[in-house]
Amino acid sequence: MKKFIKLISAINTIFDAVVRFLPYLAAIMLFCITIFISLDVILRYTINYTFKWVFGGTEYSLLFITFLATAWVLKEDGHVKLDLLLNAFGERVQTWANIFTSLIVAGTCIVFTYAGANYTLYLYQNNITLTKYYTIPQFAVVIIIPIGFFFLTVQSLKTAYYYFLKTK
Repeated sequence: MKKFIKLISAINTIFDAVVRFLPYLAAIMLFCITIFISLDVILRYTINYTFKWVFGGTEYSLLFITFLATAWVLKEDGHVKLDLLLNAFGERVQTWANIFTSLIVAGTCIVFTYAGANYTLYLYQNNITLTKYYTIPQFAVVIIIPIGFFFLTVQSLKTAYYYFLKTK
């Protein structure tokens, strides 16, 4: 039993480290988007040259940025909440409501993780490409959705567990 607890603790530590790292990756992507868009605008209006890939790359990067940061935002309790009604109740009711909503979020995220993984696998197996701005495998863009929802699922379960510990 001690080995199992050690294993879970190690997995938890690794998970937390990854969740703390992913927003930095999102920030780097956002920084690159800012630089390339600025450079593209400057070049367009000075020498009438544009990077055709910047708009598409920005579009796809925004999808990645969103899914890279969601689990961290949940970990930091930064998601928008409609807590006006909840604040009218006592701490015990608030805690159980947070447990319930965290489990609902986790259940929903499990569905999206599964569906997203199946769709990504379908795109990969059928070699479906995006040709909107340039030709790339579509699974390479979509793969962030099940990855992001997986991290959000685990973080939601951890949040529910955290609130559950407060009931004791």
